[in-house]
Amino acid sequence: MRLLGRLADRWRRRIRDYAPRGFRDVESCGAFYDARARLFRADEAAVLEYSSLDVQRQLFARAVDALPPHGRILDVGCGLGHLVDFLDERDLAYDAYHGIDVSPAMVRRASERLAGREGIEVERRDLITAPFPPGGHDVGYLISVLGYPIGDDPIASMMTILRGAFAACTDGVVFTHLVDGRRERPLAFPTVPDELAARCERELGARATVFDDGVDFTYLMRLRHPEG
Repeated sequence: MRLLGRLADRWRRRIRDYAPRGFRDVESCGAFYDARARLFRADEAAVLEYSSLDVQRQLFARAVDALPPHGRILDVGCGLGHLVDFLDERDLAYDAYHGIDVSPAMVRRASERLAGREGIEVERRDLITAPFPPGGHDVGYLISVLGYPIGDDPIASMMTILRGAFAACTDGVVFTHLVDGRRERPLAFPTVPDELAARCERELGARATVFDDGVDFTYLMRLRHPEG
């Protein structure tokens, strides 16, 4: 029995650390996280691919420093809805929260976790195929949701998601992305921060600001509307 237990633990660790090279479409991405939600139901960090939930909270802290919450918040790739907990614990004011994710399992669990809280809405939605009308939200967050390449042109897919979120938010959005060469294991979908910032300004008409400490392999970018 001990041997079987060790084998099961080894299998769980291998699955926990598995990182796909990419996804052919958004539905495949959603299915990947549906599977993680089932396999690691008791370990929320593993479901979300964090080494610990403290890492997630550190990213949340950096994001709200870059773009403080207010009004109606859009949380793209909301996962289990932990951003709500983070904001409420710190008494960061907002009027309403709208979380979206492409994983039905994530949406279901986030809805369960956040049930009964006022002003909270969570739904399964893909911004590539179902964008929001412009200006329905104030501030948008995309935390740890753009790290895998999707489709034959992953940069174009990412820009479509950013375009949809940016248009939906009257103030702007902040998102995280990845820089290669700062950890031992290569990343599936890194970008060069200044190059991506220039592309966002050119294609989205945004004012882009990069927040990069030069050490962490995750950086943040804030996109604001020119008139904001």
